[in-house]
Amino acid sequence: MKVKALLLMAFISVSTYAQDTEFKFSKEGLTDFIVTTYEGSAKDTYNLALAWVKENSKKGYKVVSSVEGEKITIEGGKENFLCSKAGGTNVCTYGTFTIEISFKEGKFKFEAVGLTEKPNNSTTVVTHDLNDFSEYYNKDGSLKKYKDDVPAAYETLFNELNKSLVIFMDKKKKADGW
Repeated sequence: MKVKALLLMAFISVSTYAQDTEFKFSKEGLTDFIVTTYEGSAKDTYNLALAWVKENSKKGYKVVSSVEGEKITIEGGKENFLCSKAGGTNVCTYGTFTIEISFKEGKFKFEAVGLTEKPNNSTTVVTHDLNDFSEYYNKDGSLKKYKDDVPAAYETLFNELNKSLVIFMDKKKKADGW
């Protein structure tokens, strides 16, 4: 009996300190941040992230603020962020995201800070609260009609940004002979 209790306590302790490695969408909002293990110093990883932003400047990525070697805030855009059928046509939105990346030895924290959406055929910009997605859900907890693609769009956007950063940094390191 003591062994079971000890194992249960160990499991709870480990799961309490576990960090998310992918963004997840829920009624309560998007995962606050994910932590990615990445070999290298904070300064080197920071410099690789700056190179990633420069590489993606054609997509509108830009550094909004930074603390050298520690943190960088990036803004960028995503064409066709969310598409839906409306009146027989496909209507898509342009998503503008803000992310913050903090660097430590051997890892970085990737945080989704903001997201706005603008339909391609409109001038209206909608700002989303990433900490509350109740607007997409019915009272019974199910997704509202025509919102089926929303969770995947959010998760894919931020998870793909993180993956893109890691892939770029790996290629850059390899090209530089690391």
